[in-house]
Amino acid sequence: GEKVPIDGEVVEGSSHVDEAMLTGESKAIRKEAGMKIYGATQNQEGAIVGRAIAIGHDTALAAIIRLVEEAQSSRAPIQKLADQISAIFVPTVVFIALVTFFAWWGFSHDFTSALINSVAVLVIACPCALGMATPTVIMVSTGLGAKNGILVKNAEAIQLAEKLDIIAIDKTGTLTEGKPVVTDALPETCLKIAASLEENSEHPIAQAIVQGFSGQKEVVTDFKAISGKGVVGMVEGKKHYLGSIQWTQGRGLPIDKTVVKPLEEAKKTVVILSDDEKILGYLAVADKIRTNSQEGVRRIKALGIETVMLTGDNQETAQAIAREAKIDSFRAEILPSDKAEVVEKLKEGKKRVGMVGDGINDAPALASADVGFAMRTGSDIAIEASDITLMTNDLRSVADAIYLSKATFRKVRQNLFFAFIYNIVGIPVAAFGLLNPMIAGAAMAASSITVIANALLLKRWRRK
Repeated sequence: GEKVPIDGEVVEGSSHVDEAMLTGESKAIRKEAGMKIYGATQNQEGAIVGRAIAIGHDTALAAIIRLVEEAQSSRAPIQKLADQISAIFVPTVVFIALVTFFAWWGFSHDFTSALINSVAVLVIACPCALGMATPTVIMVSTGLGAKNGILVKNAEAIQLAEKLDIIAIDKTGTLTEGKPVVTDALPETCLKIAASLEENSEHPIAQAIVQGFSGQKEVVTDFKAISGKGVVGMVEGKKHYLGSIQWTQGRGLPIDKTVVKPLEEAKKTVVILSDDEKILGYLAVADKIRTNSQEGVRRIKALGIETVMLTGDNQETAQAIAREAKIDSFRAEILPSDKAEVVEKLKEGKKRVGMVGDGINDAPALASADVGFAMRTGSDIAIEASDITLMTNDLRSVADAIYLSKATFRKVRQNLFFAFIYNIVGIPVAAFGLLNPMIAGAAMAASSITVIANALLLKRWRRK
């Protein structure tokens, strides 16, 4: 029942930990050796021993506090509009007050009445409500988002999220679990060389191949990883290649479609082992779609947003995965360096594009998108490049963030409406001498209270 004191990694034991303060999810998460634990989360049962990996300002909780503070102090574009109106509004009101004073004095020759009515105009027109209309809602929204596992870096991201037309979704680790496993090795003997080659690579598929072989590996020299294509190295004095179908075909080696096609139709990624002369074997790696991905995609589409999957897989595998996840369209055989370019193309026709990713290779695309969404378990670079960080590895959180954005700016628009209507009605009433300055002062205070109260009503928002 104790709270975890600092961020760490479990080295011994197992338990269930309540991470609701980070993720907004009430369900406790099982923790075992090798898994991360976070400070201020609650241990439910069992005993675990952890190794500290972050303290003080470096903990996840401290990072959340910093992000919320930064977001609450940032300004949404709509706030700039309110500021521009205020800049015109103030001198206009002063002018109206002077006109009121001289008009009443000229017609009634009563200095006291003229002064009272002009003061009433100045008091009733105090732009407090207009100035508070947006920032009060933003403060409530960012705090509410953090409570529900949605960390917003700036107010502009909240405003843009409600206007998205397309969301591009990275496949590996975002749409899928990001834990691929080797399902086929044809012939099995090729797995040894493949695992030897991939031992120095950090790619998820490489790690799956390494974990899929438990025997003694070969010594590899002159190892080289080629981004988006594969790896190459010397094994037993001979150069070996392990990589994608496209890369292998590009080197002039014929592919056996009778072997490859059934694997692709089964939503598996095919990796080919070859040397300079011939193909030595085929390996198939499968990465299961997350259980909540279909629901997440459905909820995003229910918002009227088009979904696009980005993957380096070939057309057949990509099509099978997109069909299972119910995604509208896909872009296959994309190199990591090309994702940002795809996002830019999706923007054509003044479309607003969001990007969901978690890897280092997603960072340029996340930065290029109008709104970048990064998963908590993603790389530090991806999180830094994103606008919104999702504390759960759940695609449904993307829809939650957009729903929160819509609810936020519905409140902002309501507040601006209240502020404008209050002034449009109040100023003429005061100018015609129908409002005492004391009543005008009370009405001005009431308008500010109305705006704040309406902003606080946003706290009633709940994840769908």
